[in-house]
Amino acid sequence: MNVTVHRGARQIGGCVTEIASDECRVFVDIGENLPGTGCPLPPIEGLTAGDGSKSALFLTHYHGDHIGRLDKVLPDIPVYIGETAKSILLNLAERIYRDRLEMYERLMTFKPFKRIYAGDISALPVPCDHSALDAFMFLIEAKGLRILHTGDFRLHGSKGRLTLELSLPMLGDIDYMVCEGTVLSRDGQPPMSEHDLLVKANKMMAEKPYVFVLCSSTNIERIAAFYHANPKGRMFICDSYQKKQLEAVGERHNFNRVYDYAPNLDSHMKDKGFCMLVRQGEFFRRVMEKFMGENAENCLVIYSMWTGYLDREAGNQGLIDFLKPYRYRVLHTSGHASAEDIKRLYELVRPKRGLIPIHTDAPQRFAEIVPESKLVLLNDGEVLNLNDK
Repeated sequence: MNVTVHRGARQIGGCVTEIASDECRVFVDIGENLPGTGCPLPPIEGLTAGDGSKSALFLTHYHGDHIGRLDKVLPDIPVYIGETAKSILLNLAERIYRDRLEMYERLMTFKPFKRIYAGDISALPVPCDHSALDAFMFLIEAKGLRILHTGDFRLHGSKGRLTLELSLPMLGDIDYMVCEGTVLSRDGQPPMSEHDLLVKANKMMAEKPYVFVLCSSTNIERIAAFYHANPKGRMFICDSYQKKQLEAVGERHNFNRVYDYAPNLDSHMKDKGFCMLVRQGEFFRRVMEKFMGENAENCLVIYSMWTGYLDREAGNQGLIDFLKPYRYRVLHTSGHASAEDIKRLYELVRPKRGLIPIHTDAPQRFAEIVPESKLVLLNDGEVLNLNDK
């Protein structure tokens, strides 16, 4: 058995991890680099080059830094993702990525805790909490070895307790844990919980009758927080695409009082007050200006995404330009595990042989969290032979 981190051993995003036996290879994620960072994706035998007949690819969730290079995957390789995650991707493709629609339609799906077999290797999807709905860890087993790949996770989200109290205790002994460390290079206080964000949102929204929230259309847990924080009697508004995304997750969240924006709602919005989900673009700017022009003192703009997107050097210039005319307030919490979360997860899993950091630009920080004798620091492309341990 071998483990290879083809990309992501010492960078955030763009990760590709391989776990291979003599008979088969399974890969976890094939992401795009974050803007302005990252190493080129090398040719990967059995995934993007050579023979893929004995390979399988498992996707932890739908964020671009985990699935963004699906176009490079050999056509005969089965690719798996969660059922709800696939629905969200298809809606996204129909809206803005039409060229990816056929690729997403071919994705195979799985159910939580239902084992998938690829040759002599099995993968057990384990639900976890992340800023992408329907995110998973994978317990991968072969040749008597058991490896837990965490994907992106957090314990301060609305489903964090389920990870600790339901998902992980049932897994049994783990030999290795491949663990994300996205935020370990960032100093600061532990992130607020999604519940605390909801409480803060409610207080902020009570101050102004007209509220515009800029957040990811696929961060369903965050949208749910604003939905429940919206003061009683006010309208909750979005566009038709966003409403379709919310309908796709109906089994997980009850968004039963959401209005699809149309100009005939303007008078009702002014009378009742509202929370409207917006994204960068001229459509939303026109709607916002209807209220900002005469009622600016009654308007609140909330930015609820990673502030790195607003960085002048490596950020999203379109987003920066969209927000420029407005005085906005930031209300956000991370979708990733804090150092405290990683420590709690490690202490629960207690991998017998070691922890392998990925999705981090500070792998050395893991030495402060786990015993050094348990830490396995790899470079991109370096093969760890598990049989030698």
